[in-house]
Amino acid sequence: MSEAVHKQLIDNISIILKKSLAADATLTTLREAKQAGFAAIFTPDAGFKCSANTFQPYVEEVANDLVYWQKTSDQQALIDIVKKIEQLFMVLAKLEQS
Repeated sequence: MSEAVHKQLIDNISIILKKSLAADATLTTLREAKQAGFAAIFTPDAGFKCSANTFQPYVEEVANDLVYWQKTSDQQALIDIVKKIEQLFMVLAKLEQS
């Protein structure tokens, strides 16, 4: 397992965690104003096992995937983690812009 890859994954997950806390607060406000009535942030084909209308379960899933990758060094797990991180960054950026 490359230490540089490991550090970059941890850094990215930390950034996503911080952004997701703010995003979840925004989503709560939007829901209270009846402006966010969706059931899940990602569609079932996005590659996530969980389905939620907040970001925290998705962040938790990525963190759990990272722990699995650290134990196994499974190449496919690493690819899946990177894809999930990329999707989270894209959706969080869109939410920040709106």
